Amino acid sequence: MNGERSGRRRSGLRSEDGSTIILTIGFAAVALALVFVGVAATSLYVEHKRLLALADSLAATAAESFSIDEVVLLADGSVRPVLDDARVRRSARDALAQNGQGELSGVVIDDAVTTDGRSAEVTLSSDWHPPMLTVFVSAGLRIEATASARSVFW
Repeated sequence: MNGERSGRRRSGLRSEDGSTIILTIGFAAVALALVFVGVAATSLYVEHKRLLALADSLAATAAESFSIDEVVLLADGSVRPVLDDARVRRSARDALAQNGQGELSGVVIDDAVTTDGRSAEVTLSSDWHPPMLTVFVSAGLRIEATASARSVFW
């Protein structure tokens, strides 16, 4: 009788052999998916920060696109530069052509305007592609960044 019990125990244990391998493979698949998504999210964040820095640079350049003849003397004795949309657009476009788009791909100036005649606002968009193509992350996105800058005389 004692021999029958030990035989049942052994056969019962054998039916569960390999179950930890399946769990390990499942855990590895989930961990790998998390790593791929994490790498893609980090890449998207860094790419957006680069695009924002470029938009900031172009906005600062465009805010300084006035000529000295276009500076207005106000009633309180202060001076103020006057910007126009055409000059802001041209300045942003020229700065992008001169300095390049860096490591970004497909950079387009979507908008470059002055809303109040004193500040320049530049909106850029760019293509982003994940570093690793997987089923978890799409093939790419179009990202956008807007920056504004103002010239001030003291």
